[in-house]
Amino acid sequence: MTQHTDPEIPPAPTYAMGFKTLEAEVSIGSLPTTGKFPSWLVGTLVRNGPGKFEAGRDLLDHHFDGFAMLHRFTFGEGGVSYANRYIQSRSFEFQRREGRLGAATFSSAAPLAGEPRAEGPAYAKAPDVNPGVTVERIAGEHVALTDGSPVPVRFDLSTLETLGALVWEDDLQIRDCAGNTVDSHGARPTTAHCHRDANGDVINYYVQPGAPGRPTAYNFYRAPKGTRRRERLAWIPTDHAAYVHTFCVTERYIVFPESPLRSDPARFVGRSGFARTLYWRADTGMILHVIDKTSGKVVRRFEVRPCFVMHTINAFEDGETVVLDMATYDDARHIDELYFEPSLRPAGGRYPDARVPELRSHSRPCRFRLNLATGEADEEVLAPVTIELPTINYARYNGRRNRFFYSTGISNDPQARFYDQLASMDTETGDVATWRSPGCFPGEPVFVPRPGADAEEDGILLSLVLNGASGRSHLMALQPRTLEEVARVELPHHVPSGFHGRFFPPGAQD
Repeated sequence: MTQHTDPEIPPAPTYAMGFKTLEAEVSIGSLPTTGKFPSWLVGTLVRNGPGKFEAGRDLLDHHFDGFAMLHRFTFGEGGVSYANRYIQSRSFEFQRREGRLGAATFSSAAPLAGEPRAEGPAYAKAPDVNPGVTVERIAGEHVALTDGSPVPVRFDLSTLETLGALVWEDDLQIRDCAGNTVDSHGARPTTAHCHRDANGDVINYYVQPGAPGRPTAYNFYRAPKGTRRRERLAWIPTDHAAYVHTFCVTERYIVFPESPLRSDPARFVGRSGFARTLYWRADTGMILHVIDKTSGKVVRRFEVRPCFVMHTINAFEDGETVVLDMATYDDARHIDELYFEPSLRPAGGRYPDARVPELRSHSRPCRFRLNLATGEADEEVLAPVTIELPTINYARYNGRRNRFFYSTGISNDPQARFYDQLASMDTETGDVATWRSPGCFPGEPVFVPRPGADAEEDGILLSLVLNGASGRSHLMALQPRTLEEVARVELPHHVPSGFHGRFFPPGAQD
């Protein structure tokens, strides 16, 4: 590769530390603390994301490819303990033993054949899943999830030990939501962002690839609270499935954003990853499907401008109108900007020699008002701020009318190429508070409500922040409305740039 020599452009940005492998797995009983965490903050925050970006000599291509690592912060009695541990998937164990990649990832191709497919009890013990996106609690189990497989991977909350697959006790592995018999071993893209309904049920979807006489289809299901039994909700056929990382639920509906970023199975080449099948369907709008959660019928389909969404904020009902808030991009270049390999990123970047993502497209908080009676759809930008990884007071306001959301994002600094600020927005007034610190790159802010609170914003935000200059990370607690820092704990090492987390109070139920 030709080396870049422009002296005004550094060979690697400060945030590059976020894409350096973390080898150490540690357990620390008490972290150094500055400030004071609220006395009511008792429980465990688990963060999920990639920790390792190579398999021996095989370099991974994309941020979504990294091997999953969990990070646990436990709060209580005025102190904070910490531990981190890799998920012991078959692909992780294979690369550690063989020094090479054994199975294709989201983007990286496996250069050689890996291990045989595991089935039955072997699969339940060590699934072929790299669940590096988020964490949940399903059927009494703490689980890690990914978009690459509908199989959750169980882990021990105290030790972070991998416990194997959560095996569903239903027939959706062999029959889809329309009752068709399907290949039980086929790839099934899904989303790690399953939703929790008001009654505690889990709602999610997966894509069942087509076969002769049967189209590709989105399959929506419900798993009643505390069970491993998925129940069929809806079946929606499509020609080429969209890459849908998140959707929304309201009290009555599922709101599913089907973008023009589609997957064409014919684009699979050899042992390439899923990302190589993606293409932007030009001149095609975003289709917003509104699905009745009880009947499974599509109530309305709305076509809005061509756009792309990684993360939704929330949705709620306002009479016969569904209000949908999303972090909206004009196109799907964001996915390509997350490549490590410079030759795969869009041309014209600031760091043409560095193996790091370089984010140049910005998403805005957009509100869509979907009139179910007339079929009309209106859109407005809620604020001129760039957001990603948005969160709300989920436990009380998911699917209901809310006022506040919180996010990481990219500042107005023209040289910013990664998430360098936090934002807190009041959607009623349009007011936005931001937090920034030079050389620091904050992760998703997780909202933890104060026990017994009535006000929507009464709680605390927790964000894991990378200090690029020191090469270490710290966890911050901030006031939700003002983003004033309340307290922080310092880690002895960096935490690679991750994705999502969840706070589990003591005795948390499904």
